[in-house]
Amino acid sequence: MNFSRGKIRDFYLLTTDVENMFINEYLPGAPGEYVKVYLYGLLYAQLETEMTHSAMAAQLGLSEKTLADAWNYWEQMGVVRKLPSDRGTGIINFDIEFINLRERMYGNVSSGENPKSQETGPVSLQNEELKTLYDEVERLMGRPLSAGENSEVASWITQEGATPELIRAAFGYCCERGKANVKYVGKVVLQWNSRGLKKEEEIKEYIKNLDERQGIYKRVLNSLGLNRNATAAEKKMISHWIDDLKFNTERILAACDKTISMASPSLRYVNKVLENWAQEAHEQGRDVNQKITVTQTVLNKYYEYLRREAESAAEARKKEVYEAVPRISEVDEELKTLGSKLSRGVLTGMTREHMDETRRLMNLLEEERAVLLTENNFTVDYTDIKYSCDKCGDTGIDENGNRCACAKERIGEAELWQKEKR
Repeated sequence: MNFSRGKIRDFYLLTTDVENMFINEYLPGAPGEYVKVYLYGLLYAQLETEMTHSAMAAQLGLSEKTLADAWNYWEQMGVVRKLPSDRGTGIINFDIEFINLRERMYGNVSSGENPKSQETGPVSLQNEELKTLYDEVERLMGRPLSAGENSEVASWITQEGATPELIRAAFGYCCERGKANVKYVGKVVLQWNSRGLKKEEEIKEYIKNLDERQGIYKRVLNSLGLNRNATAAEKKMISHWIDDLKFNTERILAACDKTISMASPSLRYVNKVLENWAQEAHEQGRDVNQKITVTQTVLNKYYEYLRREAESAAEARKKEVYEAVPRISEVDEELKTLGSKLSRGVLTGMTREHMDETRRLMNLLEEERAVLLTENNFTVDYTDIKYSCDKCGDTGIDENGNRCACAKERIGEAELWQKEKR
């Protein structure tokens, strides 16, 4: 006896369970034909009965392309999963697995639904923990989360590996700034998560630095009379001043002040000013945030002053020595004469023997001078010019033609010297 008719009758006496979450969140916005495909497929999935795609398309009066489009739509909505299959034909070469939306909301997803867990390790969260997170998020947003939003929040944990602490902090940060939108918060969560932020302490420190940086952006634009938020390019430029050039806020705003007289204040002009300041600081061997009250002209005059002072002090010491030991004055005159004779001889063709004899006499005189100085309690170099810097001789330029390292110290001295002259 064939009981196939009775089985068909029982088939229609059964019920198909449709999650309220699907009805509330996904059904209203879905095309009607796609809903038909979902429900008809769900019927056979719950009966665990096979149904070919071609037969299903015929039963629903749809083309196989419409059927394929429907399954693509539901996969994008996250309610089904397409699985590779060798039983398909034509454009539909996959099987369909229906996702349990309640489990998906509370993070109890299978490894197949969590591809990133294979990279970062599985992420699990108990239902009560997730409910607590939802409660905190709803309190921050001032409204209940929809089922779709709950699912999206859970995916940040299960698929991206974000911590509940990070998600709470991101919602708090965004809601305080009037950005109480789950999609917007999701972008913040992903950005922070990519920076490796996990623990509450490091998240708080990051937010603190972020707020300080945002404050600098605002102050810079306001100083230029620009009452708006900084663009991405402007933020990058200002961050370059802080992170790369190492300027503090005070110096940056000082550079901005230089644009006040301009008809159209420009961050590019400020950038040029700061880059010039950074170059000057590098050349002078000083910190970029050191205030400069001494111009290069003043610094050059100070170097000239130091040279004159050193030369004058040497002359005074020489006079002292001549008065104490008159013979040293005579030796110096003889050395001067021989030196001039030697110089002229190079130009006039003095013989090598004559030049060597002149150098021998000069060496004897220098030895006599050294003996006379030491016998009378003077150092050998007592009458020499003693510059503040032996490397540059108080010129500010070393033997390689570069700015001497003493410039940093001289700038401070020149500032005081300039004030004393006033």
